[in-house]
Amino acid sequence: MTFILRLPAILVLFAAAALSTLGALGAAGIIANYTAPVAQVAEVQAQAAETGAAEAGWIDVGLLAAAAVFFFVSAIRLIRRTQGFWTWLLGFACYGGRWAWEQSKSGDVIALLRSINITDYLNPQAIIADPGSSEARIGLLAILLMVGLFTLVIDAADHAHWDKQGA
Repeated sequence: MTFILRLPAILVLFAAAALSTLGALGAAGIIANYTAPVAQVAEVQAQAAETGAAEAGWIDVGLLAAAAVFFFVSAIRLIRRTQGFWTWLLGFACYGGRWAWEQSKSGDVIALLRSINITDYLNPQAIIADPGSSEARIGLLAILLMVGLFTLVIDAADHAHWDKQGA
């Protein structure tokens, strides 16, 4: 039964780990003024600079890298049927902390949340086209929260199974 929730949660956690890793590497490359010798990587760095990585600092890089590690470990723990919720929680804290850090530098968080247009979520292509928008970032946080809820349910089911087995 939990397989229906487990597999999508694992896939989303791997995707979140990959996105966090790419964000951390892109921001670190911009901060260190590293120019990639491969044209495709240079294009990705240019796109990352447009979405806000140019304003990132080493704290942002560290929080994104930590989120990537915790999301990866959480996905592995879900595969192994061990408690993955707590590592997901640490990863979400790092990812959400990075978002909060970014918002504290840019201004008022409450005004930002009030400025979000809910009808934009009816057109996902527009959100995907602009990954640096507030709607895209809040949407990603919402997806990660749903994955956390799935992880909690899966962990509870696994815990009940292991308690029944007497382990």
